[in-house]
Amino acid sequence: MMSTINYTENKAGLEKIRSMIGNEPKIVMIATRLEKIPFSVCPMTLQEMDEQGSFWFFVSKESNFFKDIRYDNRIQILYSNPEAQEYMSIFGKATHVIDKKKVHALWNSLLHSWFEGEDDPNLILLNVQIKHAYYWDNDTSKLVSFFKMLKNAITEDKSDLGNKGHISLQD
Repeated sequence: MMSTINYTENKAGLEKIRSMIGNEPKIVMIATRLEKIPFSVCPMTLQEMDEQGSFWFFVSKESNFFKDIRYDNRIQILYSNPEAQEYMSIFGKATHVIDKKKVHALWNSLLHSWFEGEDDPNLILLNVQIKHAYYWDNDTSKLVSFFKMLKNAITEDKSDLGNKGHISLQD
């Protein structure tokens, strides 16, 4: 059994997302063309979650991903951290941004695999404004969780297996 904790205040919701995702670059899966089945899915490196709660990514103007966002800016981000037993599905709206200062602030040498450099004419920033999220997390280790599930399977006791909930950041 999981406890349900819902966040409807922007500040509390953003802090929950920040506590799970952190602020160092990480790979997430982003789905676009949500009205189409199957929708398009692409792994992307989340560069930053800024103070306002926006996510920042680098994208190429030549990519299908860029074209998908121009067609329909609704996206779904899937985040997974199995070691910490944290999972999140985030719905938001994406916007292409041209900002040389922000590019410079987020740039790192690993991006040379995809771009010629900070001045690559095909490089553009993608800003995602989060609207809703759903999360699952667990405060205990995998071993403790395993034994709780085993105990739940054998006994009538339904130990808490973590938390889940909805985060709404609508204005």
